[in-house]
Amino acid sequence: MTLGYVLSRYPLLSETFILREMWELERQGVGVRIYALRRVRGRRHPRVAALRAPVYAAPWLGLKGHLYWLARRPWRYLRTLGVVLWGNRGDAKLWAGALGYWGKAANIAARMRRDGVTQVHAHYATHPALVAYIVRRLSGVPYTFTVHAHDIYCHRAMLEAKVRSARAVVAISEYNRRRVEGLVPEPRPRVEVVHCGIEWAPYAALAAERWASAPGAAPAAAPLRILAVGSLQPYKGHRVLVEACARLRDTGIGFECRIVGGGELAGRLRRQTRRLGLEGSVQWAGAATEAGVLAALGWAEVLALPSVVMDNGKMEGIPVVLMEAMAAGLPVVASRLSGIPELVEDGRSGVLVPAGDAAALAAALAEMRDRRRRRAMGLAGCSRVHQEFDLSRSVGKLITLWTRSGQRRGEVAA
Repeated sequence: MTLGYVLSRYPLLSETFILREMWELERQGVGVRIYALRRVRGRRHPRVAALRAPVYAAPWLGLKGHLYWLARRPWRYLRTLGVVLWGNRGDAKLWAGALGYWGKAANIAARMRRDGVTQVHAHYATHPALVAYIVRRLSGVPYTFTVHAHDIYCHRAMLEAKVRSARAVVAISEYNRRRVEGLVPEPRPRVEVVHCGIEWAPYAALAAERWASAPGAAPAAAPLRILAVGSLQPYKGHRVLVEACARLRDTGIGFECRIVGGGELAGRLRRQTRRLGLEGSVQWAGAATEAGVLAALGWAEVLALPSVVMDNGKMEGIPVVLMEAMAAGLPVVASRLSGIPELVEDGRSGVLVPAGDAAALAAALAEMRDRRRRRAMGLAGCSRVHQEFDLSRSVGKLITLWTRSGQRRGEVAA
């Protein structure tokens, strides 16, 4: 099997989970080729250099690819263009993407045929899955795609067509599986739940080091070390965390809060921090690589993930940082939404609070001053991630899915 990965942007610092997935596929002997809709410049994870997969960044137009299909399958080419533009007409963002990425898709389809790709996989049901759909119609190469969050919560134009044309659909959670099955009635291909996973061992070593000593109460004067990791976007709920920090201060609870991540709300959130007089307690650390996040997890005593649901329905799937924190032996305080309860067992490996409720978030964080409670939750979370969210097992399930569906339906001739 030669696997072609269609990615919206590559290499993107915030999409570590996709990078790890491709790395693990190569480790398990699968040949991977990357087809990037956009190349990203600037800071990147060191692991990018460890990937053997060649990267093809398609041109925006590239007449060669279009002439290739016009010469061989002109009616299919023109009909596919019509289907794509008509199918996305109800969503301005997806329609613009369909028009813009059409130029890339035809070239990717031609390049995949030349590269001998036998299976396409896309992450996200929006532009990447649309490109995979176009590749399927032009070249006949089958595809699957993974649905995560906003791609099925708030941008769903042509979702039914993409699902029905796919060999299978991968959902990162049972919540997402139910959502897809509710949106796309039978007949449809199977929707398989395959959790995103992490390499458990490096984090478990951190957990072992953290809890090597016997449990005991922390000194009363020691400030609670709170960590948040995530891009500074509205649905991540950082404003709720800053408000919760103000509540902790006002009740006399000592803490240090470190927020790792960069993004569009950086300036606004820093202004909120200054307005509430939290400059000495809340630190904005900026974006970080895997090593930087691991170091931050080693510093922390609790991870906070105060996600919210936006007016357009955008929200989390199952954030990978929760898996990392739990594997590292940290208790977590997170919002009760989407697939998060499938990972965090409320009261056992962490505490789930109503989304957007700063008072409940502050109260749950205050409870984490108890070191015995943190230890019990941290160890339970570490075990939970090992059992259900291990990277090698998740990738093994993907390989089985591709192999099984290929045997059942047969390879589609290009």
